[in-house]
Amino acid sequence: MNAPVKIVAKSKISEWKGLDRIGLLVHGMKCIWREQEKDDVGIDGEIELCRPRSDGDGAIATGKIVKVQSKSGSSFVIRDTDDGFASPVTEKDLYYWRGFNLPVIYIVYHPDDDALYWKDVKAYLRDNPGALTAPHRIEFSKSEDRFDGDAYPALLALCEAAPERVSMDVGETLYTNLLRIERRPEKVWIAPVLPQKQFGFHDRLSGMIPPYVYKGGLIHTLSDPSDGETAFAGVIDAGGVEEVDLEDWIAQGTEYEVDLARLMNSLIHRHLRGIGLSYEKRPRRYFYNRGLAVDAPIQKRWTSARTNRTQPRTVAKHYEYGKLKFFRHQALDYGFERFGDLWAIAIHPQLMFTTDGKRPWEGEAARSYAISARVEEYNDAYLNNILFWAHQMAGGHDRFDLKIGDQAVATASGIPLTAEAAFSIQSNPVPVRKRPKGK
Repeated sequence: MNAPVKIVAKSKISEWKGLDRIGLLVHGMKCIWREQEKDDVGIDGEIELCRPRSDGDGAIATGKIVKVQSKSGSSFVIRDTDDGFASPVTEKDLYYWRGFNLPVIYIVYHPDDDALYWKDVKAYLRDNPGALTAPHRIEFSKSEDRFDGDAYPALLALCEAAPERVSMDVGETLYTNLLRIERRPEKVWIAPVLPQKQFGFHDRLSGMIPPYVYKGGLIHTLSDPSDGETAFAGVIDAGGVEEVDLEDWIAQGTEYEVDLARLMNSLIHRHLRGIGLSYEKRPRRYFYNRGLAVDAPIQKRWTSARTNRTQPRTVAKHYEYGKLKFFRHQALDYGFERFGDLWAIAIHPQLMFTTDGKRPWEGEAARSYAISARVEEYNDAYLNNILFWAHQMAGGHDRFDLKIGDQAVATASGIPLTAEAAFSIQSNPVPVRKRPKGK
């Protein structure tokens, strides 16, 4: 009986050969080749351009980087002729490379020619806008696009033409994930719970339950507990209700700072549930699922505070990959934050995966998919998630109320706090703010 053996696929050998060839050629240019060994979602490595020293002793690293996506083998060479060929790519890859903040080149190892060919992706898309429509492919000329030692001047020119990643000539508006609480609760009500009602206190409550902290036989809450509209009216001694200024209440010690966070987080929770978000305790997520079905995704229209652009966003959708079937939801977590005199709601965009639109999808496959999805989420995408949830929480308004029943007890901004920076990241797709002269 033959022992089992490990097989190295022909395609894998071709891939290694292509990457090894790139490394040899780059080193022959006296430049640096760095292969990306993990978290590769469309980039295989990078070239750092070096300039030769005037005395011929070594080279000077320039800090100029070109990102590289490489493909090897006959499956990436189609319509092959003596003059050229095409290489199939995906639409996602093209948009990903086009949006990269550094130059990106696409290199193909042609096994029959035993040669490498390359394209500056961004220049190719500028010159061939039709490349973004199916079928998606990049065309190569065998005479003009060979990647060898003679490609060095073109690579250097490509880096010189690329804008600096950080510009000190123009400023930029930076967005935080914080929604300022512009009007705070003014009072805290403290009420004794009737002795016969203290055991199993929470289970005795029914109806509208305001945010509260219960300790030592007393409830601390942000609205009058003797109000007959609340669940507290039947369990407290109305004659012992005390009304305290919020700042005086907080000043009693650190314990009350913690209690304040509990009250405010409960108030925010009520607001999120009130705008139609479902809630999952573990992991803590707020997400849309009303009306969701396999053939009926959920979309929400929103307006970006950064661009003023209104557009639909898919917030829940069914996916099927082989045997895996699940729903993916854009989700939210939050936290009340206090920085000195600043009170704010911190927005934490998340993803939620469910089996049926309600129950969490768990297991190794779910964790792996979640990690892959978050790896693809870059700065602009994460910022858009923050702005989207700010818009949802505020209903598209500049500010929104946090209510107990019909009573507004606090008001928060619907637009995240910003800061003006004296620099900007030039890859951002939004207009930058010119820096005033003399500053």
